[in-house]
Amino acid sequence: MRVILKNDVDKLGAAGDIVDVADGYANNFLVPRNLAMRATGGAAKDAEALRQSRLKREARTLADARELKATLEAVPVRVTAKAGEDGTLYGSVGNSAIVEGLRDQLGIRIDRRRIPMERPLKTLGVHPVDVRIHPELSATLRVEVVPGG
Repeated sequence: MRVILKNDVDKLGAAGDIVDVADGYANNFLVPRNLAMRATGGAAKDAEALRQSRLKREARTLADARELKATLEAVPVRVTAKAGEDGTLYGSVGNSAIVEGLRDQLGIRIDRRRIPMERPLKTLGVHPVDVRIHPELSATLRVEVVPGG
């Protein structure tokens, strides 16, 4: 079934895109949650309008994202965690702790889902962590895990 996405859907497309999906996925998930509508003749004009507004919005936010990238890459974020004498953490440092450190130290609010981590950090030291700021831009944040609290 061809549908027009009203909002961005991970791993499927962005607002205004016309995509082919399974009938059940469209009827049971996308349409009831108001994420998409059926692609009909008149709806194609609506899709074009959605896509144009998305492109304008992305162009505005790309400049803001570049500034945020420079800020994130300039200063390391310090996160405290309980650790043993050999430098191994008793727990781990995940994306929620990193987001909290960003908020407390830099005053930057980022959704934790924008920090995809394969595995949480389990040792002391400085670790590079990728942050998805914009669909076209990501930053490498330096997270310094120190012993404490």
